[in-house]
Amino acid sequence: MTESNADVALAAALRTMAPLVTLMLREGVTYTQFANALKKSFLEAAPGILEAGSIRVTDSSVSTLTGVHRKDVREWRAIGQPRPQAKAFGAAMAVFTRWANDPEFCTKKGRPRVLARSGGPGSFEALAAATSSDVHPHTLLQELLRLGVVRVAKASNSAVDKVTLCMDAFVPSRGKAEMLQLLSDNVGDHLAAAVRNVSESGAPLLEQSVFADNLRPESIEALSTMARQIWAKAFHDIVRAATALSDQDEGQPSANRRMRVGMYFYDGPNRGS
Repeated sequence: MTESNADVALAAALRTMAPLVTLMLREGVTYTQFANALKKSFLEAAPGILEAGSIRVTDSSVSTLTGVHRKDVREWRAIGQPRPQAKAFGAAMAVFTRWANDPEFCTKKGRPRVLARSGGPGSFEALAAATSSDVHPHTLLQELLRLGVVRVAKASNSAVDKVTLCMDAFVPSRGKAEMLQLLSDNVGDHLAAAVRNVSESGAPLLEQSVFADNLRPESIEALSTMARQIWAKAFHDIVRAATALSDQDEGQPSANRRMRVGMYFYDGPNRGS
C-alpha cells in the first residue's frame, strides 16, 4: 500500500519528536498533558494554512483542517489570542551577546570591558538602552545577576558601581526555564527553516549538516574541537555584522524581519547499534 503525504510527514514528525518525548517524560509531562496542549498548537497554525489557500477562516474550516471538534474550536476562537509579553530573558541574552562582541564595549583585544553601571556612552545603562527599549536597564541587570552572568562591584563614596561580564558562557545554571526557552527558540527556528525548504518553492534557506559514522571516541573529540573553533569565529563575525545592520535598520518601516544563525554538534552510537 502506497504511503500518503500525510503518512510520510507524520513519520518524519515522530522521528523529530523522540528526543522531546524523552525530555518531557524526564520532567514529568504525561501523554495526556501533551496531547491536550498540542491541540492549541494545531488551532494556532490552522488560520495561516487556510488563509494561504484563500479559504475563509471559520469554526468549520478550522475543525475540518485540524480534526479538532467544532465546540473546542469555537471556544478557542472566542477567547482570542493575547500577544505574548516581552521576556527579560531574551533581552538579557541580547545584552550579553552585544557586550561580548561590540567594539564599543570591548577592549582592543576583544575582551568585554568592565562597565560603569550608569552614565553616558560606554556604560551598562547605555548598553542596555541600545539593546532593548522594552526592558528597563535595572530589570536587565537584575536578570543578568540572577542568572550569574554578571558581577557588580559596589563603589565606595560617590563613585559609580562597576559591572563585569562573566565570559565562561551564557549558561544559567540556576535557571532551567531559561535553558528550556533556549532549546525551544533554537530548535524551533531550525525546524522552521527545514519545513520551509520542504514546503515552499524559491531559494532554500541555509539548513545543512555533515554526517559520519564508524568513528572512534578520539576522532569524535577532534571533530568536536574543530566544530567549536569554527563556530567561535563565525559567532563573532555574524554578531558584529548583525549588530551593525540592526543599528542601521532601526526605525525603518520595512524593518520587521528577524533571523537566527546556529550550529550544532551531536555524537552518539551508530544507528542500529
